[in-house]
Amino acid sequence: MPKTVIVIGAGDRGTRYASFALAHPSKLRITGVADPVEARRARMAREHCIPPENVFSTWEEILDRPQIADGAIIATQDALHAAPAVRAMKRGYHVLLEKPMALSRKECAGVAAAARRTGMSLNVCHVLRYTDFFTAVKRVIDEGLLGDIYTIFHAENVSYHHMAHSYVRGNWRRSDTASPMILAKCCHDMDLVAWFAGKPPRSVASFGSNGHFTEACAPPGAPPRCTDGCPAERECPYYSVDTYLKGTHMKRALALTDSPGVRGLARFMLAFPRLSSALPVLSRFATWKEWPTSTITDDCTPAGIMRVLREGPYGRCVYRCDNDQVDHQETIIEFQGGATAVLRMHGHSWREGRTLRIDGAKGTLRGTFGGGGRLEVRLHRTGKRVRIPVAGDLFGHAEGDFGIMENFTAVLSGARPGTDARGAVTSHEMAFAAHESRITGRVVTTRGESA
Repeated sequence: MPKTVIVIGAGDRGTRYASFALAHPSKLRITGVADPVEARRARMAREHCIPPENVFSTWEEILDRPQIADGAIIATQDALHAAPAVRAMKRGYHVLLEKPMALSRKECAGVAAAARRTGMSLNVCHVLRYTDFFTAVKRVIDEGLLGDIYTIFHAENVSYHHMAHSYVRGNWRRSDTASPMILAKCCHDMDLVAWFAGKPPRSVASFGSNGHFTEACAPPGAPPRCTDGCPAERECPYYSVDTYLKGTHMKRALALTDSPGVRGLARFMLAFPRLSSALPVLSRFATWKEWPTSTITDDCTPAGIMRVLREGPYGRCVYRCDNDQVDHQETIIEFQGGATAVLRMHGHSWREGRTLRIDGAKGTLRGTFGGGGRLEVRLHRTGKRVRIPVAGDLFGHAEGDFGIMENFTAVLSGARPGTDARGAVTSHEMAFAAHESRITGRVVTTRGESA
């Protein structure tokens, strides 16, 4: 018999996690959904054959009812993670909780305490741990190939168009209504750095600012909206019609992947847009319906997309938004035992991905993750280069999304979770400390445990 879960939050992340049930119906079934947007909850109910009596508009409604599943996927907006997670565990649900687990140290501690009190499993969605690439990195460290670890350099290179979509125009554009950039975007990366270090963090210092996405950088004559006739639309990399209607930047990203087939098709679409729209295999991409367009409207027709660009936040000039998130930040972490790490985040990369270097007493590991994957170790004693075979994830962390769902399904049958509350609290504490350090200009002492 398949295990059962309810989904609270049927947006992009909730839908991705729920898609595991469609791919593996013998393992998992979605039995209830709650979302304030009628079209989203109706779509999930239709796709998963959820009966009407198990479809709700609020998380309170679904959790006020007697338990109707083994587990709960909570993929609401950041500010609504802690309360439904605590309520769900009290109701007897094992919980898969989208990151960040909460927006304050106090709330994080409360969620972790609820897991301890109830005995329910709390699985925070640090999905990169479940990718082949980062699993291989951790294996190299644990097997001692690098010796004792002394320095970690980890960069999250956010593409310019992803930065504009999510953190300038989008739901995470303000730290006071979502969470600080170091938590909203780098929660995965803080978790990885703590996981690799294997020891509790001791102190954190961080520096950064929003240097580019300000009114001072707006092109001369740029109106409040891209659709208002911007004189810079041909030169501006953030012209919203290119991003959301044509999918230009996502096609460019696909043209850089390691897959020859995907790369070739993307390049063809960019070079011959009219011809591509006439070919059956490519015509569906003439009007872009994939991410990020799929996150801003349920009407992905040209008219529907243009309507939201004229009326909603995603059509705004990136230099005239109400954003306050940093567009670059550097964080230095010292761990107990003396190892140090540098975490770099910036939103100006030509290509989305992460770069990694770990130096130990016996060797150096270097790798790139995104659009494929490359991982190698250089051994000090022999000078030998060891290439570590890893599966490439062409589309962000889709592999990790399915990986954590595979693990959560096993947890519902009694298996041990791959991530737990204690490790999640540690990486979140590092992020809170980094934000505090950046704001105050002080080095912040932490009390984290090993992740």
